[in-house]
Amino acid sequence: GDPGQAQYAMNDPSLDRPMTGFDFKFFVQNTRWLPMQLEKEIQNGTWFVASASKEVLFKSRDRLGSKRAKPLWTELMELMGDEYRLVRDKLYGDSS
Repeated sequence: GDPGQAQYAMNDPSLDRPMTGFDFKFFVQNTRWLPMQLEKEIQNGTWFVASASKEVLFKSRDRLGSKRAKPLWTELMELMGDEYRLVRDKLYGDSS
C-alpha cells in the first residue's frame, strides 16, 4: 500500500482496535548490487542472511510505549544465536 491507504486504515471503524503509525512499515530506499557483489559481501561477513517470521518482522516497535520492543536488527541478531549476539555487542554494546 501507500501512505494514503495507511491513513484510511487508521480511521477504519471496522477494525478490532485503532491503528497508529507504528502499525505500518514503509521502505523508501533501495540498494542495488553488481552481479555476484551481494554474494561476496555475505561471504566476507558484511551481510548476514536470516529467516524470520512475519510476527517478528511486523511487530510494532513503538519507541514511546512503556514496553519498548527491541529494534528489528537487534532482535534478529539475538534470534540467530550467540555468534551473532557477539557481532551485535561489538557494534552496539550489549542491548539486552
